[in-house]
Amino acid sequence: MTTDVLPVPINGINLSEAWAKAFLRAYDSPQGIVAPGIVSFPVDDDNSEWELETADIRNALENQLDMLDICSANQSNIETVAGTIFPETIWKRCGGDRKQLRDRYLKMWPQIIKCRNNDRGTYFKRLISFSDEGINQIEAIIDEWERSEKKARRSALQAGIFDPYRDHIPGPYLGFPCLQQVVFHPIGPKGRGGLKVVAFYANQLLIEKAYGNYLGLYRLGRFIAGEMELTLRGVTCIATNLKRWNKHNKGDFKGLAELLRKEVPDA
Repeated sequence: MTTDVLPVPINGINLSEAWAKAFLRAYDSPQGIVAPGIVSFPVDDDNSEWELETADIRNALENQLDMLDICSANQSNIETVAGTIFPETIWKRCGGDRKQLRDRYLKMWPQIIKCRNNDRGTYFKRLISFSDEGINQIEAIIDEWERSEKKARRSALQAGIFDPYRDHIPGPYLGFPCLQQVVFHPIGPKGRGGLKVVAFYANQLLIEKAYGNYLGLYRLGRFIAGEMELTLRGVTCIATNLKRWNKHNKGDFKGLAELLRKEVPDA
């Protein structure tokens, strides 16, 4: 049976390995696509020996991006992509104050939107100020959790990104938003087992975006978990169309694939 009929989940011991396994599966696919792609990695920040990333894998991807000039005016590097989901550098300057995080981000928005990649918005902007009403979805989720004394309706702990008023428009390629929805799932009664993040993408590019997406989702999940007084335990990213890259030839990535097979021999 094909993966279109029976998707096989892709699991890694950390973010880097999960991405590498997803890339190799798409690389080996005749069409270069895994549909759907279900990619998961655990989070174990309590374990001093656990590491979110494998440096050799991330460095290999960054070198590939630089070599093919993918990080150009029309693309983004890993940290920039991650920042569209959660602005880690801004949060670090806010002293743990999430109201200040929102205020600072919105104050900086006129500058952020000047970037060509952000001309239709960013994911974090829609999380903290959705639609013309400026709905703060992050605050609503945390308020619901606190109000209900950790017995919140599970369906309330989610945030939407796709906006039919702005996103159902003609065009062969819009570029944003590929991320549709993020769900924050408490594990066990009152979240005693921690929190898991589940994200849904319509399309996702493995070379250009996925690694940064995973990193941004991890940081967003860690932030939300902290505000809910829970521990982040895992990230799952579901893409209905997980594609190896947007342009370039398969041969351009042969060296990267060979290196990743050495790093992840069981992929």
